[in-house]
Amino acid sequence: MGRVDLHVHTNYSDGIMDPFAVVQEALKKNIVAIGITDHDTMDGVSSAERAGKMCGIEVVPGIEFSADHNGKEVHILGYYCDRESRELKQTLRDLKRSRLERMTRMVQKLNRLNLDVNLDEVQKLTKGKILGRPHLALALCRKGYCKTTAEAFSKYIGSNAPAYVKRFKITTAKAVNLIIKSGGIPVLAHPGLYNADEIIPDLARTGLVGIEVFHPDHLLFDIFRYKKMASKYNLLVTGGSDFHGAGAGSSPFLGYVTVDSQHLEKMKKYKQDKNYF
Repeated sequence: MGRVDLHVHTNYSDGIMDPFAVVQEALKKNIVAIGITDHDTMDGVSSAERAGKMCGIEVVPGIEFSADHNGKEVHILGYYCDRESRELKQTLRDLKRSRLERMTRMVQKLNRLNLDVNLDEVQKLTKGKILGRPHLALALCRKGYCKTTAEAFSKYIGSNAPAYVKRFKITTAKAVNLIIKSGGIPVLAHPGLYNADEIIPDLARTGLVGIEVFHPDHLLFDIFRYKKMASKYNLLVTGGSDFHGAGAGSSPFLGYVTVDSQHLEKMKKYKQDKNYF
């Protein structure tokens, strides 16, 4: 028994720390298990698993999909997906390609604004091939165009800024179904950020299995509300820090938000029972 953090990012997407460093950090914090949930990729899971075996930390393989639900961006976490699933691998290839195309267009827009930044500089800021706006913001800071990544978003690459390009997203229904078809457990990430609780019964009908009740951006009122909704719709309860690294993401440090390992055991039992039947 112990505390687990089921929402952690590495430098294979938009996290700062590599998987080995993340596992070591979990060891320092006496966290018994972590979920590696990089955006649109599972490429960092194997490295984390190897580190976990060395350090005695359980690594839960996961992913976080950015999806569209009736025009609203909603994130779906997937745990224990089969990384060899043909459909999953093809979808991840498509998402990587769309991110690269988007980043190319944003760099071109910045160049037209007379900002000297190129795609290679941005790609060097990620271990994997999942390019996101945080990488571009960091590149702009390193070139001296902005003092902070927040300024980069505000001036250049935020949703209403001149170099913004809309990102392709799969639907929430496809994300949930893809996770289920690959043997995984679909969980709604940080529902308190959407201001749209009506999506929860919609997703439950689609096949959603869990809901992230505990998150750094959830107030006590949110936690109470989502516990009740988890019970009403028979959803597993999860939680985590949404850790990206110092100065990035929702959490200032790994383990900032954790859940008791009993919630992880319920996830594993659910998967075991589904595989049995």
